[in-house]
Order: sequence, then C-alpha cells, then structure tokens
Amino acid sequence: MNVTGPADAGNESSWTVPFGQWATKSTITLLTQHYYRGNGQSASSTATNLVTADPSLLNDLSNLSSGAKGIGLPYRMSECNSYYNGGSNGVSDAYCSSLWIVDFLFDCALNGCAGTNFHGGGNGDGYTPIADKGGAVVEARPEYYGILFFTLAGQGTLYSTSLSGIGSLNVTAYAVKTASGLNIVAVNKDSAQNLQLTIQLPQSAASATLLEMTQLQLSSGAMGPSLSATSGVTIQGASVAANGSFSPGTAYTLSSSGMQLTCYVPFLSAVLIQVT
Repeated sequence: MNVTGPADAGNESSWTVPFGQWATKSTITLLTQHYYRGNGQSASSTATNLVTADPSLLNDLSNLSSGAKGIGLPYRMSECNSYYNGGSNGVSDAYCSSLWIVDFLFDCALNGCAGTNFHGGGNGDGYTPIADKGGAVVEARPEYYGILFFTLAGQGTLYSTSLSGIGSLNVTAYAVKTASGLNIVAVNKDSAQNLQLTIQLPQSAASATLLEMTQLQLSSGAMGPSLSATSGVTIQGASVAANGSFSPGTAYTLSSSGMQLTCYVPFLSAVLIQVT
C-alpha cells in the first residue's frame, strides 16, 4: 500500500518536511502539500491580486523541494487552486485564472514538483477547471485553458530565463527544451500595454511559430480581453468542447534573424513560441 502525506496547507518547514523526516521514505512514498493564494471570501481576493506574483509561493516551493530531496522523496501539490473556500466568484472562474495557472504550474515545475491536483467539481460559481453536473461535463472553464496551454509547452528540460527592459510590466517567461526543439512561453498580465518581445536564442532557428491564448469579449463595443470575463477564452482562436475536442487554428509563422527572434505579446495574453 502506498501512503502519502501530510497534505498540510502552509507550514512547509515546520510540519511538512519534518513529517517526512519522521515518517521516512520506508513509510511514505510521496510528500504532499496544499496551496491556495488566499481566502476566497476576502475583499482582497481580486483578479488583479491573483495575477500578481505571490511573494510566499516560490519560497514555499523551494523549501519543499530541498526538504523532499533531503529525504529522498518526490513531493506533490495534492490539493491546490486560486482561493480557498471554493474560490472568489468572478475571479476564480474568470480569465485571470487562465493566466495565473500557467505561472503557477511553471513555478511548480521549476521547483521540482512531481505534479498538481486542482480542487474542483460541480457547476457553481468559483473554481473548477472542468464544470460538471450529474456526472456529465458541462464545459471547460477558464482554468482548464491555462492547464491546456501549459501542457502544449511540452515535456523536456526547463531552461532558466531572464527578462530585461520591461519596466513595470507584469510579464513572465519560461523555456522548455523538448525532443523537437525549444518552446518558449511568455505571459503578459498587464491590463493595457502590449509587449514587443525580442528573444535571444541559444542557437539559430530554422523555423518558429506562435500560438496565443487570449479572451474574446462577447459583448458589443468591448475593447480587448478582460481579466474578469467568465467565458470567451480561446487558444489560437479555438475553444474546448464539452467532449474534450480541441482544434486550434494554424500557428502564426515568425521570422528570425540569426539567434534573435521578435514577436508581439498582446496585453492580457499568453503566447507559446515553438522553435526548431
């Protein structure tokens, strides 16, 4: 029988890691932890707050990573989502969660996390990647699009990235070396400013394409995506059907110059650049 634990929320250094040291890997096979950004019933649990970096998350992940390595065990976020108490209505079920979850998953991966389990289910307000009713899938919610986008980045070796010249823009970037090339993800969480991104590649590119995740306003006269929109999320113009089918449009072709690549990252969007 495989036993995991302790599935604590917080207290990584004072309880989770010491628990693993006490139990030892002969007793448990996986060190587990919970994570939520904050209380879904709090007035501070806003869309803007969700897409702003959590100052404690990276420290907590680092403590879990080093602690688990010291014990010789993998660790996993066995329960997590945006805000606890079922989430924050109009936030946890909105487009901001699509962007947040991309960053969250890359943060976990960069810190050696073995995997994540997102709490959810049902068809009410608040968080769930997949809405269901009576055992049938109703729809893919905004969170699901972020998970799917992360998955499209592929499996491989994570490269370190650095950003310069972006000023106060809320932008993050990640890189994955796969069997077929290099995949780069950029997430622009600024609510108004687009980003012209120049990428310094480790080697010259033979070809490069771009996929975009964004939100399309469904109301007339609306300009651009909205963090608080609960529908209209697409990846390369495509939505995910209730049966799971997904057919994104043809990726945009990018031109490169030697070891440099330039692309456009609209505000409130994420792009996946695939370089071969």
